[in-house]
Amino acid sequence: MSSRREEALEAARQELSSPDRETHLIMAVRFLDAAESDTGENRERLADWYSVHFPELVDEVGRENLPGVLERGVRRSELDGFSSLAEGSTGSDLTDEEADVLRSAARRLRSGKAEIESVRAFVKSEAPDLMPSLSRLLGPVLAARVVSEAGGLEKLARMPGSTVQVLGAEEALFRHLYGEGSSPKHGVLFHHEFVEDLPEEDRGKMARFLANKAVIAARVDQYGEGDKGPELREEAQNRFRELIEA
Repeated sequence: MSSRREEALEAARQELSSPDRETHLIMAVRFLDAAESDTGENRERLADWYSVHFPELVDEVGRENLPGVLERGVRRSELDGFSSLAEGSTGSDLTDEEADVLRSAARRLRSGKAEIESVRAFVKSEAPDLMPSLSRLLGPVLAARVVSEAGGLEKLARMPGSTVQVLGAEEALFRHLYGEGSSPKHGVLFHHEFVEDLPEEDRGKMARFLANKAVIAARVDQYGEGDKGPELREEAQNRFRELIEA
């Protein structure tokens, strides 16, 4: 009896101490979304700031690529390959202090991008193992994002498709319910290629179809009924083609 008790206690301790992988995945994708949003905003701020010195360069290389360019040099005179732009630049000169802090900001943005890619890689590797059907249907990052918005895979499996369709668009839905604006046709599912690549008038139809399939995939993954990802993905692709060809 004592031996069985010890075995039961040890099993309970191991279960309590083992990491909750789904929670880690949800936290990771939430961090990823927040980090990407912050990085995008900071990239815009850096571009606006640097435009005071060399606006022509921002237009030439684009805001996305600007931090990488500025790591190699900040002053117009330091930037090889852009001398023709620099000669006619309308921007003001930089002091040493301004140049140093701009270069530091660019480096921080570049470093942050590497960290984001590390978290994205974790989500991409973890989601298919935890939710294979949903990951195949939506892609691992979007699958993790939908589960995060739902509050967990089990909650997603119990939701009606109409709710899943607008996950991530709650503010717009509440405004509509209070008589302000139209009802949202999609939430985070907009970022699925089968929705985003459609004309606007068909996106709601595709999002609704995907949402219903996502619930099926979540149930399969939650209750251990195998992997129906390829089948569900093919059905979604066929629906996408129907809408494209209509």
